[in-house]
Order: sequence, then structure tokens, then C-alpha cells
Amino acid sequence: MLSRIFYSKYFSVFLITFVNGLSMTMLFPVLPFIVKWYNQPEIVLGVLLATFSLFQFIAAPIMGALSDMYGRKPVLMITQLGTFLSWIVLAIASFVPDVNIGLISLPILVIFFSRVFDGITGGNMSVAQAILADMSMPDERAKVFGMNGAVFGFSLIIGPAIGWLTIASSMGYFLTALVWGAISLITLGLMYILLRESLPEEKRKQKIKISFKQMNIFAQYGRWKHINTVRYTILMKAFIFFGFVGYTSISTLYLIDRFNFSELQTWLYLTFTGSFLIFHQAVSIRYFISRFRDRKTLLIGTLCMWISFILMGLTSNIIIFTMIYFFTILGISLCFATLGSLLSRSVNEKHQGEIMGMSTSFESFISILGPVIFTGLYTGFSISPYLYLGVLPLLWFAMSRIFFRNIEFHVEWHNTLKV
Repeated sequence: MLSRIFYSKYFSVFLITFVNGLSMTMLFPVLPFIVKWYNQPEIVLGVLLATFSLFQFIAAPIMGALSDMYGRKPVLMITQLGTFLSWIVLAIASFVPDVNIGLISLPILVIFFSRVFDGITGGNMSVAQAILADMSMPDERAKVFGMNGAVFGFSLIIGPAIGWLTIASSMGYFLTALVWGAISLITLGLMYILLRESLPEEKRKQKIKISFKQMNIFAQYGRWKHINTVRYTILMKAFIFFGFVGYTSISTLYLIDRFNFSELQTWLYLTFTGSFLIFHQAVSIRYFISRFRDRKTLLIGTLCMWISFILMGLTSNIIIFTMIYFFTILGISLCFATLGSLLSRSVNEKHQGEIMGMSTSFESFISILGPVIFTGLYTGFSISPYLYLGVLPLLWFAMSRIFFRNIEFHVEWHNTLKV
């Protein structure tokens, strides 16, 4: 599987996905320590985590639209440079005196700005997905998006490990920033050498309009909702991704409270279960897509998430819980790979960047609200959080069978976009 990724014509895009995944996951074990070092309340951690998603939410549709006009490569190069600068800002924070400005520590304020930079440049994921859509045929996109998901799965394992090792050193998070700054710079050079422009000039938009309206995801959605396939895919993505964000928000807390995991046990467990994602993205998706095609695979994934969440909430045995976890990740993998493929098939080449930008913007918006909502539910209710997580895929499955039963995925584009 690794050789298939490395020698693939999509390798440069996979590299971008991997680096972005590392950028996000490396800070998972780092930010809590930073907040404690500067004696900040826990809410500061939530703000730092939400900052990335907030500015990714703002930037994603703009980056996607710019790539539709100027090409994918120039936009990706600029955003990757911005990612490098965000780690420089994080490194600078380690040298800033620990003094308070109002209620917040000055180093934390500098780190906040580094998360702003990283969030803005994190919008390049929409451009990377647009490149995959540009380079692949409609009937192979689910498999390509699945391989891209497998690459992201690798980053979920490697990223936290690098973060944990660097933060444990005598140099603290300065070493984290130094290591990641070097990785970002190397990636920038490889992108310049390896990445080929996937959107020829004749297929680019001649004019785009960028305004604050693009930050309004409901206005963005309003321009596309008359296309049945876009409406179906975006609404389903909202339900499924909301469940996914809830699952990721409470999973670590649940392991600690339900199974009395230590910090080391939690890290080892999440590293082990991260291999489930790699397996499903690289192997399971190919099997299901080849046998059931995109739409049925998506519905299978939805049912798998629903049943698995309910069963996870009912068991107190860690072995059984882990076995069910395997099928939970299967459901999530099937949904995400097919959703990306189906969405890209709903519009033509000139709108791939814009539609993927809108999709990423939706994900970022949910990533801002989701952690707050689900951690609040977790602390406010005594029932297992997986039981109410299971309601989301069940609701969507019922809606899809009622309202979208006969939907067909073919491109309905050209002059159908509302302005």
C-alpha cells in the first residue's frame, strides 16, 4: 500500500494531506501542556483548538475560489509558506516573557496568532481535494479519496508521537515548532519540484468575486442547493461530520473515565486504533466501492456508524469496545471517502475548488461548534455519549430514504450555478 501511494501520480497531493494532518495532530498532546505551563484555565485550550477551525472556516472557500482562477499550484505554494510561518511564530512564543496582558499570558497570545496563521493556510485542504478531482476520473474518485484518507490516517499515528516526543524534551514546544518548521520547509521544496498544475488555463474561471459573503456558509450553500446531488451530499456531510466531531471530542475523556486509562495508555490505545483507519482507507473502501458503488457504500457506512455507536455505549469491556471500534472506523471511512467523491461529481472542472472549499468550510464550522456542544453534553448527562451520537447517522439514514431515495449522481453543471 505504501508503494502504491509513493509511486502514485497523486503523490504530491498525498504529501500535502500528510503534512497538514501532522500539523494538526502534532499539537494534540502539546497544547494541553502549554496551557498548564502558563497556568491558564482549561477554556484557553478550547479557544486555541477552535481558533484553527474558525480561520480555516473563513479561508477555505476563498482559497478554493482563488485556485479556480489562478490554478491549484500557486495557491498551495502560498498557503504552505503560511504554514511554515505559523510554526516560526510558535517558536517565537517560547522566548516571549511570561507576563499577563489582562487575563491572558503573553506567550499564549502569540500562540493564538500562530493558530490563526495555521488555520488560514489550513484552507488549502480544499485545494488539495480539488486537485484529486481534477486528476481522477469520476468512477475512480472514491478510491482516490480513500487513499488520501489512508495518508491522513498515517498522520494521526505519527503526528501525536512526534508531538509527545518533542514536548517531553528539555527544549519543550520550541523543539516542536523547530521540527515542524523544518518539515514544512522541506514540503514546500518538494511541492515546487513535484506538484504539477492540474487545472489548465482554458478551464479556469476568468473572474471571481471574493467578499465577506463567502464566509457565510448558508449563503454559499444557497448558491448550490438547487442541484439535488449537492444538497444531498452537503446535508449528509453535516450530519456525519457532526457525529465524527462529537466522537473525536469525547473519545479521550471516555477512555479515561470509563476504563481508567492513564495518559500513556490513552496515547498507546489511540495509536493502535489509528491503524484501523489506515486499514479501512487502504483496503476496505476499495472492496466496498468495487462491489456496491458509491451510493450504496455511503448508506452501508451510515448504518455501520449508527449500530457501532450504540453498541459502544452499551459495553463496559475494553476488548469488546475495541472490536466495535473497528467497525465504527469502517463506517466513518466509507462515509468520508464516498462523500468526497459524490460531491466532486456534482459540478464541473471550473467549480471543483469552490465546491470543495464550501465543503471544507462546513467542516470547519462544525469543528468550531461540535467540541463545545458534545463536551457540554458529556458533562451534563450521565448516559454514555455514544448513545446520543448514534442518533445522528440514524436520522440521516431515515431522511435519505424518505427524501433522496431516487437521486442519481451525474453532473448537472455548466449554467446551473446561482449567482
